[in-house]
Amino acid sequence: MRFLGWLLGLAVLAGVVYLYRPIADYGVEIWLTVGIIATTWSIVLFTSTVVDRVVAPNDGDSRGVFTALLSLAFASMGAVFVVAVHAQAAGKNWGTFGDFLGGVLNPVLTFLSFMALLFTIILQQREIHGAKEDAKVLQDQRRADRLSSERMQFENTFFQMVSIHNTIVNSIDVDRGPSKNQLHGRECFKHFRDEMQTFYNADASTDELTKSLAAHDHLWRSYQNDLAHYYRYLYNIIRFINESDVNKTRYIRILRAQLSDFELLVLFYNGLFPLAAKFKEYVEFFTLFDNLPKDLLFDRCHEQFYEPSAFDEKAPKKPLSFTDVAP
Repeated sequence: MRFLGWLLGLAVLAGVVYLYRPIADYGVEIWLTVGIIATTWSIVLFTSTVVDRVVAPNDGDSRGVFTALLSLAFASMGAVFVVAVHAQAAGKNWGTFGDFLGGVLNPVLTFLSFMALLFTIILQQREIHGAKEDAKVLQDQRRADRLSSERMQFENTFFQMVSIHNTIVNSIDVDRGPSKNQLHGRECFKHFRDEMQTFYNADASTDELTKSLAAHDHLWRSYQNDLAHYYRYLYNIIRFINESDVNKTRYIRILRAQLSDFELLVLFYNGLFPLAAKFKEYVEFFTLFDNLPKDLLFDRCHEQFYEPSAFDEKAPKKPLSFTDVAP
């Protein structure tokens, strides 16, 4: 908009010059006057832009603006001198020209002093700009250090929790009586699966969900002491990952790799209980059953008990319906 106003003003000036008198009758003084008017009009319109460039330069200082102003000043003075020399040479009035020269040089020297002050401002601007850049670099470095420290702290806690989880698994044992060997650690989960499968097969109910819940409930009553600790701690590891500002998928995959096929199967049927509703949402949100062999399920139709995202990372995921953040 400002540029269009500038062009309109110059067009009006050109029209006035054209209508005032024939172009051939214009002397040097008239053309100089026209040039001064055009320059003044340009300065009036673009003063605010120049001031903005001086006060808040994009490149750190105002060298470009001051260089342009200094060049314009010297070019204007040069033009004045040329006109004056031609005028005085035509009139042979060199005494008057000497007075003119002295009258012009004094403002020029004053102007150069003013420009020296402006150059001081430039140097100050560059120092301030450099200080701002250093402060920004320092701030970015501190932020990077803080994020690195938080990530290291998270990883230390996470891998300690995974280690404790494996300790909990290894502490599980099943005494099958004097005629059979005692089971320890992850081999217990195959026994858990076999017990649930036997109870499931003997159940005459026709409702698959009811049969599945009953099978796990039978297992729960027999091994509650071991399973309760196992379920709670695994849930809290997932909760810890979810409430941390990290690449959650990466750490869920690490955790998922710790779980055996039969652990995943037991967790599958545990998630069907109403009390495990939050765990079930975590399973579906983080695709915890990505590695679960579906042929281990008591019936393939049980796959429908969970959303597809529980088994496939690429499947659409529903957002969590709760905010499970530590107080």
